[in-house]
Amino acid sequence: MGTVCLFFAGCASDMEEDTSMGSIVGSLSDRTTGELIATANITLSPGGKSAVTGNDGGFSFSELVPGAYTVSVNKEGYKPSVEQINVQGGKTTEAHLLMERIPSTLTADKQELDFGENPSVTTLSFAIINTGYTDLAFKVETGDCPWLEVDPEADILAHGKTATIVVTINRSLLASGENEAVIVVRSTSGDGNVEVRVSAIGEYRAVSSVNTGEVSDITSTSAILHGEIVNEGAPRYTERGFVYNIRQTPTTDNTIERLSSPVTEDKQFFCRLANLSPSQTYYVRAYVVQNGKIIYGNEVLFNTQQQSAAVSTSAVTGIGATSATFNATITEAGTPQYSEKGFCFARTNNPALSDNKVTVAGGTIVGDYSIEVNGLDAPVTYYVRAYVIQENAVIYGNTVVFATSKTAARVTTSAVSEITGNSATLNGIVNEEGEPRYTQRGFCYSRTNPSPTIQDTKTVETSSQKGSFSKEITGLTEGETYFVRAYVVQDNATIYGNVVSFTTHKLPVVETVAVTNISPVDLGGGLFIYWEARFNGRVVSAGSPTYKQRGFVYGTTVNPTVGINESVRVSGTGTGTFSTIVDNLSNMKTYYVRAYVKTDSGDYIYGESVRFSTMK
Repeated sequence: MGTVCLFFAGCASDMEEDTSMGSIVGSLSDRTTGELIATANITLSPGGKSAVTGNDGGFSFSELVPGAYTVSVNKEGYKPSVEQINVQGGKTTEAHLLMERIPSTLTADKQELDFGENPSVTTLSFAIINTGYTDLAFKVETGDCPWLEVDPEADILAHGKTATIVVTINRSLLASGENEAVIVVRSTSGDGNVEVRVSAIGEYRAVSSVNTGEVSDITSTSAILHGEIVNEGAPRYTERGFVYNIRQTPTTDNTIERLSSPVTEDKQFFCRLANLSPSQTYYVRAYVVQNGKIIYGNEVLFNTQQQSAAVSTSAVTGIGATSATFNATITEAGTPQYSEKGFCFARTNNPALSDNKVTVAGGTIVGDYSIEVNGLDAPVTYYVRAYVIQENAVIYGNTVVFATSKTAARVTTSAVSEITGNSATLNGIVNEEGEPRYTQRGFCYSRTNPSPTIQDTKTVETSSQKGSFSKEITGLTEGETYFVRAYVVQDNATIYGNVVSFTTHKLPVVETVAVTNISPVDLGGGLFIYWEARFNGRVVSAGSPTYKQRGFVYGTTVNPTVGINESVRVSGTGTGTFSTIVDNLSNMKTYYVRAYVKTDSGDYIYGESVRFSTMK
């Protein structure tokens, strides 16, 4: 029985005894939290009076005969308690009571779950009850039993409530015969852990076994693996196949590839391996899967064959008089890889390394390779074969035949451009470099030889490129016709292009005639500020081609120039005199004027400078 701690206060005279009625006033609190406790039943004995604590935990008794009373306190969720209170006549006794809460407790409705041997029975359950008055947290422990699962694994159970724990077993993981486990529901916030024993009978079991056979049909990149079921096991295995690796003891977690073979009634099974590496040692094991467990057979090793390198000779390209480009393709690098590649050639069929040999650098990879070979004779028929060397053995490709021949260079003379009276730009195109390639190119030209040669006037440029080229020539004579040919020099022989003719321009001739009509411009009242004058010129020769513009340029410098000084354009072309009046001349100035014509090529031809003054 619990104890109520009672605190009360009162006083009595030592001189006489008071026989009037007394009373009790008090409160009830939780011992642990100090919270006031409402709705608790409090009974006094003798007398049988009772009271219920209010929301503030308070209670009171009045009209009590003085004397000793037994106070009994009861409240659901708390331990009942009894205490003694002395009541004095004419006094109120104060009582402060404390109660202790009953802790939460966990119980179960079952102590054992028996699944038996019926394969259809895989789920059972039991209930747990929180018999206390507070919520209780719990977790369910199975001891890591592999064939046992529970739901939920943890939760919170309200006070006075019941929860169902569902237990599921995996019969495929049961051992043969009796299997036992213990489930513990452990309270994490109260008392009363629960233990439930679980039992089940597993079916009879026999371990499967498999044998790894000898590997057959081994090539450089493939092989056939063989396996045999020695014992199907109980329950029967559900998967079979092979694992392999270049390291010993392959497993499903350490295999190049996991190869599964269909499960049939035939105990013999096999699988074909592909994409293996040549000249490689492999380790293989057959396996079966029984009840989720992998069982391996013995280990067998095998070696793939060497992979021969392979090379193919392609058509020869870039054939010239003394050179050609040999081409080939490595279609298989081999295992081990080839160590050298190249070509051999001769004037006889099936050339070998003992004839003419050229080695090509560039690694030992699969793909195309080429090399330009010089110093050949022409015209000669040659035989060429690509080769590779693998493990000191020479592997040849097919033989390709080609013949050297001399190819003539070809040059064309294009139209002459930028023609002036004494210069022009000669143009040509090298259409073919030839074989052997030309070493010099240029132009030859003459006024008298309709088919100029390099014995006439020539330009020289060292080159061997294909395409357009040009050369500006100067010192030509005005109005003369010239003949020009582009040329190249190949193998010390001169090859000419077609003949193109052109005529140099004949420059026009212009003269500046004396300025006339020089006079001031009268603005009225005898006031004049500006002067006017007539500029005069004469075109002696219109040139060839004819000039396209004429006029005058003037200024205070001796030789005025168009674009720098003032200029005035006069319409018309051809020969003869021309003039114009200029009326913006300043007073008291000395001017210089020149007649000009502008040629078809945009050049200005000037007459002599004529001087005049505006003075009065």
